[in-house]
Amino acid sequence: MPQNLIRVGAVPDFYCRPLVYGIEYPEGPAPAGLSFETAGVNTELLLQNELDAGFIGPIDFARNSSDFGLYPSIGVSSRYDSRTIVLCLHQNLHKITSVAVGVVSSSDIILAKIILSEKFEQDVTIVPVLGSVEQMLSKADAALLAGNAALSTAWNGPKLDLVDEWTDMTELPFVHLICAARKEKQKKEIASLLLSSQKKGVASLSLIASQHARTFTFPAEVLEGHLERYEYGFSDEAREGLGEFFRYAFYLGILPDVPEIEVFSGE
Repeated sequence: MPQNLIRVGAVPDFYCRPLVYGIEYPEGPAPAGLSFETAGVNTELLLQNELDAGFIGPIDFARNSSDFGLYPSIGVSSRYDSRTIVLCLHQNLHKITSVAVGVVSSSDIILAKIILSEKFEQDVTIVPVLGSVEQMLSKADAALLAGNAALSTAWNGPKLDLVDEWTDMTELPFVHLICAARKEKQKKEIASLLLSSQKKGVASLSLIASQHARTFTFPAEVLEGHLERYEYGFSDEAREGLGEFFRYAFYLGILPDVPEIEVFSGE
């Protein structure tokens, strides 16, 4: 990535593409360099000053809130059965004691723990397993899928949509990604670039779906409908949902405190 460009770290999951569409497909000279990594890697790159802004998960922010601030009006959340974070289950399962996880974020894992603890009174063990759903379920009671894996994996057995469960429990959206930067590196021009990129993406859902239809072997209209399930931005209600997630994580002893959500004011 050229050093003279603004360095932005994105996440490769399909539902995140509208966030960076204007950066990925600029109308003129590229204003920023774009990389696609997991939320956890983006967090490390931000801490190492190798990114100017990065899309990260709620837990990534919570654990580094003294260093990070958020850009306003940038992010993605969803409600109800958005098919973003799901638990695939064995048939006729009465109790979940273990969850197999592959390539998922720490926030996805914490959401599973919160839902299983608060709604189902289940205390689970996390089992790292790379492989198919069947391979994951050979090692645990449930398999946690998120992002592209949750969208593209065909599973005809029982499953729980964890965002749906979260919305039912809190009546709030679940925040998947927020855009963070080290507080001393936040700038107005970066905030403007990110907001412009997101606006262009939201206005281009049909085109984004067409571009990715071959990758997922779904019709473009199905993918467009999938993107329409998400809320792009960081509304007051999304902020409330983020704070509620932090409170649950603190209550369960996952976070040492409830972090303050600092948003860049542009000053």
